[in-house]
Order: sequence, then structure tokens, then C-alpha cells
Amino acid sequence: MSRHPGQTNTPPAAAAERQATGRDRRAVRTVDLTEEDIAAIEASEMTPGFEHLDAELEPEPASLVEKGVRFARELRARGDRTDARPADKAFRDGLYDDR
Repeated sequence: MSRHPGQTNTPPAAAAERQATGRDRRAVRTVDLTEEDIAAIEASEMTPGFEHLDAELEPEPASLVEKGVRFARELRARGDRTDARPADKAFRDGLYDDR
């Protein structure tokens, strides 16, 4: 096929999408990767300071309930379970004391 001088390799839809999101990323189908590509990806390491980008790998919860469940799980993971006390009746009733 012949190419015109002004023609680019990037399809118009992909270029418009990149411009709209402000990110320079491209999608690659995993079936198109060679064994060498996969080995290189597995051996790669992220530069320190970009850990916040891992959050992009987590799918956003679809509902408020899913957001609440995820929040509770993250909160539980951060908590110190060694100092936990049971929430017995006396504790619960103490939450509503009018002192």
C-alpha cells in the first residue's frame, strides 16, 4: 500500500482518545506479545515514586455499596487487631449516653 506524506501510524480514534485523556499510552493485545516481551515485562521494575499509579489498575466500584465495602476492607487492613476489644452491650449503650 502506498502512504501519503501527511499520513501517520496512529489511527485517528486513538489519537483523539489520547489527546482527550492527556496521557501518552497505548494498548497492546496480550496475544500479540512474544515470550521475550512477556519475560521483559515480568523482569521490569517501576521507578520509585510512582506507586500511586497502581491505583489505576483497580477497577472503580460500580455502586455506593461496593465503595463502602472496599472502604471497610481497607480500614480493617490498616487496623491493629491485637488491641481490639469486642463491641459488647455496655460499649454500644455507652455511645448514646447524654453526659
